Amino acid sequence: MTLTMQTGSILSRAFLGTIAVFALIVLVPRAVKAEESTPFQWQRDALFQSLEQEFLLARDRPFEQVSREMAELETEGRALLAAVAQSGTTVLFSVLARLETVQFRMAARAAAHPRLLEQLQRFIVAVRTTVTNAARFWPRGNDVRNALYRLLYGGRVAVEEAWIQNRTEVLPELLYVEDAPSATPAVVIEGVRVHSGDILLSRAGAPTSALIARGSDYSGSFSHAALVYVDPENGNLIVIESLIEKGAVRNTFEAYLRDKKRRILLLRPRQEHPVLQPHPDAPHRAAEHMLSQVSKGRIDYDFSMDWKDTSRFFCPEVLYHAYAHVDITLWHYMTTLASPGLRAWMSDMGVRHYTLPLPSDLEYDPFLATVAEWRNADVLKEDRLDNAIMDALLEEADKGLRMGYSSMKVPFGGMTKFWGLFQSLFGADRTIPKGMSVATALRVDSLANKVYPALRTALRQRTEAFRNEKSYEPPYWTLLALARTVLQEQEPRLSPALYRISRTPE
Repeated sequence: MTLTMQTGSILSRAFLGTIAVFALIVLVPRAVKAEESTPFQWQRDALFQSLEQEFLLARDRPFEQVSREMAELETEGRALLAAVAQSGTTVLFSVLARLETVQFRMAARAAAHPRLLEQLQRFIVAVRTTVTNAARFWPRGNDVRNALYRLLYGGRVAVEEAWIQNRTEVLPELLYVEDAPSATPAVVIEGVRVHSGDILLSRAGAPTSALIARGSDYSGSFSHAALVYVDPENGNLIVIESLIEKGAVRNTFEAYLRDKKRRILLLRPRQEHPVLQPHPDAPHRAAEHMLSQVSKGRIDYDFSMDWKDTSRFFCPEVLYHAYAHVDITLWHYMTTLASPGLRAWMSDMGVRHYTLPLPSDLEYDPFLATVAEWRNADVLKEDRLDNAIMDALLEEADKGLRMGYSSMKVPFGGMTKFWGLFQSLFGADRTIPKGMSVATALRVDSLANKVYPALRTALRQRTEAFRNEKSYEPPYWTLLALARTVLQEQEPRLSPALYRISRTPE
């Protein structure tokens, strides 16, 4: 779902040479009512504050002592995992809650002593594989979903928070998680066997990528989803995805990587899935079907995010409808956008549906195995900055903060939209993609070229000051507090790119 590649500069190129006298504003349709839902809340402030103290104490203690504490925590954690593995259809919520605490406490010690990072990573991988395997037998429900999110997303955050405290690269960028078997055609890339029907989740660096990843009842790490097809005849790998500039397309893996990505997660349907047991080639047939659909002709990007409409696709729809063709329903849990402020922001982006499949949700589907993940410590720091900024913005969205733009740009945007008709006649990508309104393009441009640069710069300065004073990176809850302060200070300077609903954009 990449609102990522060109939108950051959607209007900047065209504005330089364009003079316009009219605008083609496409009104945002009335939004569909959301299903009842409540945004997830950690409600573990006391634990998080204590973790920082445990980290500081561990830094001052000998490695051998902290290593023994780490071993004791892991021993407890492995015993908890053994109970989970034997739980059957019973969800041991108290065991899962304790596992959550064990993960975080191990991370505090690994953050203090880099030599413990690999031990932490191995344990987090064991939690992910054990819990997702067990969850295949659990009933669905919000309590189960919350427990999965706390452990899987919490484990990811635990490792990454520990990793960024270390100045040296002590974890490999490529993490192997689970070599889930598959009967579909495969090709080896960077030592990882990738199968036809595999799923690629990724995160780009644009502010709209942060909005997609964080703008959910369950804030996540990914903003884009794509489907892999491997040709059984020649072994060629094709990535099928939907991009805002082009709609649904087929790309080489090299082209897929050229669109800068901060992290990539490889998922694979488990052979234990009821459909795969009699039909192990189902993932390949799903990818083959979608490749055929995309090859027939243009399928435009779906800005309304109506996942039931097969005439246009936003990126998760590529996967959803591909697998629906072979009677597999992806998205064990779908996202509901419950927060009023988030709904308003997404509505301003053209979204009409508030219960929908989003990329990050696939990470918690127990019938999908996590195969491997690529990530980099320096890039993770950028991700954290962007996440904190977006989280702070969305908090204020509930208090009336909105994305805006200067009225002076409207005529230029209108002409740019009109010029896009001629661009498409010659096979070029439209500067403002088909289906995106001028108002949305102007908001994206303001967010990418005014709001985020100002907030990033100010937040980096605050982060550096914290690091210089404390000699460690601010933990995420502190980073978020800094982002809130930065937003409060910068907001008056960012009008009309940001405005309150009590007044109208200039």
